[in-house]
Amino acid sequence: MINCYTKNARLTTILWCYFYITLGTGLAQQSKQYNWIAPPPKYQLDQEAMDDIKGLGRLFLPAMTNSDFEPVYTIFQNDTILKTQRMGKSVFLRPGKYSIKFGSGTLNQMMKKNIQIQAEETRIIEPDWCGLTIRIIDETRNWLKEPYEIYCLPAGEAFGIGYGADEQLGENLQTWILKPGLYKIVKSGEHVNTYINFATVRLLPGDLTQYTIVMDSDTKKFTGAGILESEIEKRSATNWTTYSALYGSFTLNRANNLTSSEEQTSMAFVAQLDYNIKYSTNRHFFLSRGLIEEGWNMQAKQSSFRSYLDNIRLKNTYIFYFLSGLGLYGRFFLETNMFRSTYYYDEPKTVTLFDKKGNLKEKKFNVDKVIVAPNFSPLELKEGLGINYSLIRSLRANFNVRVGFGYRQNINWKLYSKDAESDTAFFEKNSVYLRGPEASLLGNLRILRNMMITSELDVLVPSGTNNQLVYDWENNLNLRLSKNISIDYTIRIKKDPSIISYIQTEQILLLRYSFILF
Repeated sequence: MINCYTKNARLTTILWCYFYITLGTGLAQQSKQYNWIAPPPKYQLDQEAMDDIKGLGRLFLPAMTNSDFEPVYTIFQNDTILKTQRMGKSVFLRPGKYSIKFGSGTLNQMMKKNIQIQAEETRIIEPDWCGLTIRIIDETRNWLKEPYEIYCLPAGEAFGIGYGADEQLGENLQTWILKPGLYKIVKSGEHVNTYINFATVRLLPGDLTQYTIVMDSDTKKFTGAGILESEIEKRSATNWTTYSALYGSFTLNRANNLTSSEEQTSMAFVAQLDYNIKYSTNRHFFLSRGLIEEGWNMQAKQSSFRSYLDNIRLKNTYIFYFLSGLGLYGRFFLETNMFRSTYYYDEPKTVTLFDKKGNLKEKKFNVDKVIVAPNFSPLELKEGLGINYSLIRSLRANFNVRVGFGYRQNINWKLYSKDAESDTAFFEKNSVYLRGPEASLLGNLRILRNMMITSELDVLVPSGTNNQLVYDWENNLNLRLSKNISIDYTIRIKKDPSIISYIQTEQILLLRYSFILF
């Protein structure tokens, strides 16, 4: 019995030892799990795809989110600055002793590490620091570009001012890199000891905390704060983002301007459907944007609504970055009309239609309107391939330059243009196909917290006999008044001699009410 008990005791001891070893290994593996938006350090190193350099060592500080929106780190040797690099990017160094400073705040507030680099060694600094992103939304989940200030407790040390991001415009949240501890976030302008408009968060070593502050859309006061599961970006889902919104405006005017006894009514209605689908990694960027604009009005002398704004635009762009900010782009754009185009007369007239060769095709007697284009005509297609260079990528501004080779197809199916000297003669237009060198300038700039300017210039130099410049320049100013109401002003300048000989201009001023679909 004693021997049997001893054997059982030994067996039990072995099982318990195995259990503790297994449990310890599991806990060790669990402690290395990352709740970052960016991949784990070793995956980041693989994605960087940089070869080692013989005789040099390699230093790597991983990024928790997007390296473009995290503070840089600086390498010192004997108090001399050798190199400044982004988080998530490698630095090659000669063997020796170095010190690195990194993190948010002033130079004195940054964290410091002393390291030894060996020849042909890859030194990955395992994060013992913390990451913090602060998303600001209103009660209906609209993103707000509102300022806040962050302090370290209990000393009340200020680390600076940050801003929320309007993510539907492609803006990215700022990532704070901080020491572990307790931090207080207050509305910009409030004192560190305020008892209103504040929130606190405790940051743990190696963790990324994705924090959300809810503001009242009118008063801009804090109404809630914390970690919302619905607002957390997960690594498996963050590559894709979608946004869709419906905008509308309505105008009604009733007045007796002509006679005292007769009132006349005019109405106008505009609807816009806007969507964005984006895929973004360190190497790949894809953006698909669609905009459908429809407007109808009814003037005093009209018996029904007439279309005055009819536009469908689809823009798809893909960029492969082979260097930071430098990559290959490919794009496909489409622009057309949803409904047929009609030319109206105040009184019946006789209209003459000519074919593409200028021969008489049809004559219409005593008509008060004539259809000059069917549905989805004209159809304008654009394709391009070339080099994309991102000059500016920041929270306040973005600016890209693209140079390459482009193609245009203006498919004019049953499209008629009015004669310059007569409003009763219409000539059928030919389809046009162009190709040649192209260039694009794209940018956006936030001037105030609620004002955004975007601009896009697209130029083509057609090869062959027709060498006249073709360009399309669109500028937009958006001023957000409240969570769902904004003023939107768009001016578009277009020149395409293959369609119309003169420069086309279009201006649209809207007071828009937006409804977020998803």
